[in-house]
Amino acid sequence: MQVQIKFKRTGSHSVYGNFAAGDVMRCDSALAEFYVRDGVARYTEAPQAAPATTPTEEAKPAKRKAK
Repeated sequence: MQVQIKFKRTGSHSVYGNFAAGDVMRCDSALAEFYVRDGVARYTEAPQAAPATTPTEEAKPAKRKAK
């Protein structure tokens, strides 16, 4: 899942490159959590839980008629 973070200070990442205070990045939740726990960034939006999947009415098989 992708989340958006905003950096509080300057740094760099081997894949994403350099970042400065105020830069915004959308990345996977594990990397975002790492930066937030380390105090380098903050979430711009609250991390969202994955939506619960429920079967819809169309997905249910049709009932058979009794003979």
